[in-house]
Amino acid sequence: MAGSVDSSIASVVFSEKLDGSWQALHEPSGRVTHGLTKNEAEVAMKEALGMNESGEFSEPLTSDLFEGVAKDIALYLEGPVSTMLAFHSGFARLESYQNGSASIRLGGGCQGCPSSRLTLMNGVYKELQEKFGEDIVRDVLPVLD
Repeated sequence: MAGSVDSSIASVVFSEKLDGSWQALHEPSGRVTHGLTKNEAEVAMKEALGMNESGEFSEPLTSDLFEGVAKDIALYLEGPVSTMLAFHSGFARLESYQNGSASIRLGGGCQGCPSSRLTLMNGVYKELQEKFGEDIVRDVLPVLD
């Protein structure tokens, strides 16, 4: 069984099985898909990660739902934070913001990943506090699907 990383989906390794079928493994989350061809395994993985055929997330942005500092936080999550999470085929969205508490949903490859809570609390939380200050972002709450 040979493995190769395909650059069209970050952190996914494709392997041809002994029977000629293909497996796609998203390494951070452990998600696995299969197909009779490499392309079928790739399409199945994109679907599992919530991507369209061109590899873009079909998840809508949330920044248009907010105003003021909440909109700034949502835009930061959709921009620099999601760019960072894209290394593992993930993204971040602001679901709500009230009294210094930001409810954030991690999606794509981050959804269901065993490290997503750690990423949120030690990575995203600290990024938001550095960018906006500890008075603006006092707490981050994970939104679980």
